[in-house]
Amino acid sequence: MKPKFKKILIGVSGGIAAYKAPELVRLLQKQGFEVRCVLTENAKQFVSPLVLETLTGFAAQSALWGHDVSGTEHIELARWPDLVMVAPATANFVAKLSVGLADDLLSTLILATYSPVIIAPAMNPGMWQNPVTQENIQRLVDRGMTLIPPENGELACGETGAGRLPEFSALIEACETVFAGQGRRSLEGTSWLITAGPTKTYIDPVRYITNSSTGLMGKALAEEALSRGARVHYVLGLDKGVVQPQPRSPDQATRLILTSVHTAQQMLEAALPVLQEVRGVIATAAVMDYEVAAPSPTKLKRQNSTTQLELLPTVDVLKSLKLACQNPSTLFVGFAAETDQVLENGLRKRQSKDLHYVFANPVSKLTGKTGFGSPTNSGYWITPTSHETWELQSKRQIASKIWDQLAKNQ
Repeated sequence: MKPKFKKILIGVSGGIAAYKAPELVRLLQKQGFEVRCVLTENAKQFVSPLVLETLTGFAAQSALWGHDVSGTEHIELARWPDLVMVAPATANFVAKLSVGLADDLLSTLILATYSPVIIAPAMNPGMWQNPVTQENIQRLVDRGMTLIPPENGELACGETGAGRLPEFSALIEACETVFAGQGRRSLEGTSWLITAGPTKTYIDPVRYITNSSTGLMGKALAEEALSRGARVHYVLGLDKGVVQPQPRSPDQATRLILTSVHTAQQMLEAALPVLQEVRGVIATAAVMDYEVAAPSPTKLKRQNSTTQLELLPTVDVLKSLKLACQNPSTLFVGFAAETDQVLENGLRKRQSKDLHYVFANPVSKLTGKTGFGSPTNSGYWITPTSHETWELQSKRQIASKIWDQLAKNQ
């Protein structure tokens, strides 16, 4: 069966693996896809534009300027495909994308496109393993691009290791996977409530207590939900360093309803009005468990004696939402950020708040790889009957896995 979304733009950057582009084009066409190609100037040293033009029936473009180039050609190319795949993606091209550089036709149209992007790197093993390249790759993955890692094998330079362009079957499968997800639009027509970021409690008009949450996990979940067709009610606790979801198209922007709050009580009050209309609640927010009992109406002056603050429990936002929900089919997902006994505490939280799922993760400032402010995470996905261990991966990958799990309940 031919895919519903079938227009693919193949970006070819300047590595030796570029010579494989014509065969990739031919195989994609055989699968029913319509293909166009855009090359970097360096790519033309390895593959003839004429060959690609002959195969696709479209000009294999590379020029950003010239007599035959319109001022908006890069925008027209950015809007044409349902999917962009860069194969091969050199270390240099990956670096350009990671910082948003747009100095040629291919990088410019990728920056302007609303379509999903697949990156298939191919390079020398030393270049691939270089920490700079890995950091650049991670940035692209965190922004929602799909990575097809290079394969191990002998390379044109004579060295052996990770750096070969993935097999054609892997490239085609990646395209079909993206299209299958878009074709399903697994969250189409549904609304979700996501809470994210920290809350705070004021000591006086200029001082407050909060935590280190930046909202990265909530951001990843919201952006993934938008890409799958959902409407997202996003309640975000504001503080320094907190990030917001970035819709990738005007359509996504209309489906994101963002409300900013500061305190736990404000978060609950912002969430309650939409509770009865959403398919589910995902509570990633790091809500303060205590609040100052009597904040000073004026700035407290420095004293040489000890000052004590009386702290009272704050409202339990997630538990309050669960109790207030009138629809028994509404899904509730909690997050448990723990420093010890991660699984045990996650299991306890799911049961005590009567949640459908909990993702329990270690908050580890010692390693800096999980928890608040980190682009990566790991932990346990806990259900009413079992739990799974999810190894360290990007928060965008965690978000995708969570939505895959929730989509099974659609």
